[in-house]
This record gives sequence, structure tokens and C-alpha cells, in this order.
Amino acid sequence: MAQKAATLEIPELMQFLHQELHNLPDERKPGNNTKYEVEDAVMAAFSVFFTQSPSFLDFFRPSTFNEKQ
Repeated sequence: MAQKAATLEIPELMQFLHQELHNLPDERKPGNNTKYEVEDAVMAAFSVFFTQSPSFLDFFRPSTFNEKQ
């Protein structure tokens, strides 16, 4: 008998990612390259993976174009 797949809602996924990424080590030397937290960089990379779009603007362009027609 096949088991039912577990479901995960977006808010739960985001909470999990923030909790796990918050304690990532930051091996960078102090300087201008530490303006952003490692957590922010990983979340940005995840957003590209999740939306399958290289930018936030590109993600919304097709839907806006279709609404105007």
C-alpha cells in the first residue's frame, strides 16, 4: 500500500528555511562583502530556484501582459 506524501505549505517552508539558514557560518573576512547576511544570499538563490525565473520582475511580466489582453 502506497504511503500518502507529506504536504508542506509555503509559510511553513519559509519558516523552516529561515530557522535552518539563520545559523549558517559566515567565513568571509570583514569588509564590504559582508553587507548582506549569508541567509539573505541563500534565500535569494532559493527564490530563483522556486520561481524558475532569474528575476522578480521577469516572474511577473507574463502575467501582467496576459491581463492587459
